[in-house]
Amino acid sequence: MSNVNAAIGLVSGVLTITEFFKSNFVGIDPKGAKVSIKAGLGLVTDSTDDWGGRISAVHAYNNGNEYLGESDSVRIADGGFESVIVDQTGGGGQPGFISLANANDATCVQWVTVEARDLQKEGAWTGDIGEACGQRTFYGIERAGTLPNGDDWIPFCTWLDADGTDGTPSAAMKFRVDAYGEDPQGTLDSGNGCASTLWGPDQAPIAAAPAKRETHARPLSLIETLIMSDIRNQTAEWLCSQAHTWGPDFVGVDGKFCDMGIKQLSPLCSTEDIEGCVDIAENGKAVLKRSNVARREVHTIHKTYKRVAHNH
Repeated sequence: MSNVNAAIGLVSGVLTITEFFKSNFVGIDPKGAKVSIKAGLGLVTDSTDDWGGRISAVHAYNNGNEYLGESDSVRIADGGFESVIVDQTGGGGQPGFISLANANDATCVQWVTVEARDLQKEGAWTGDIGEACGQRTFYGIERAGTLPNGDDWIPFCTWLDADGTDGTPSAAMKFRVDAYGEDPQGTLDSGNGCASTLWGPDQAPIAAAPAKRETHARPLSLIETLIMSDIRNQTAEWLCSQAHTWGPDFVGVDGKFCDMGIKQLSPLCSTEDIEGCVDIAENGKAVLKRSNVARREVHTIHKTYKRVAHNH
């Protein structure tokens, strides 16, 4: 049996297939998916303690991007390698997507490994993805595997920071496990090396599914706006189903919500009380998604907005 997995790394500025040591995976846990996070490490002469940090939570979603559960927070030392277990005691199956968020002390993440509790899925995300995709990064100094030419593969580490004081653009990330595990070559062939990871500016769970890119990118003014309409015939279902429509997210008279970035339709819980329905916050500036985890109802932040407009 091979002691390496195929993974995606950076060679001469281009994402390519590399070999990731299986020893970087640490074994499963019967209660849920195991997610292990490797922090960067400064040089031996560097006396600072700035590379590790606290991960506030790891969230898991199934292949349909439905919420499975979350882990406890964990503190990672400089160069440390810590594992957390996603609480899936209520069931939920394999993790299709993993999201992790930094607390208010910056962490430079060199790699993340994911192991499903049924041993049927594993994946490895590395900081080379952040370097190739425009995030704030720094050189790593520890081996993750082997490059195609036989040299040591030492991925970059990618910074996450929730307090925003130093200009780090992202506090959270979410990636598609298969994209960096089961089929990394397919990910590169389809041009989804970057699109298979999403980035968030704060600690809130990232609700969208990576690699569902907007057909036409929207300006920030539209992304930060929610339109709520009670005008007859202004339905979210119609708006979401049309390839040519483009604009802010929308709540229609039909009691449904359309995420216009990825054209995803969800019912309001007030009109259809089912798993995955959404609620609108009282001030209208947040959409909450309802799910059931371990026999309890969970409301997670799905989208947030700075402006809410009403069509009457």
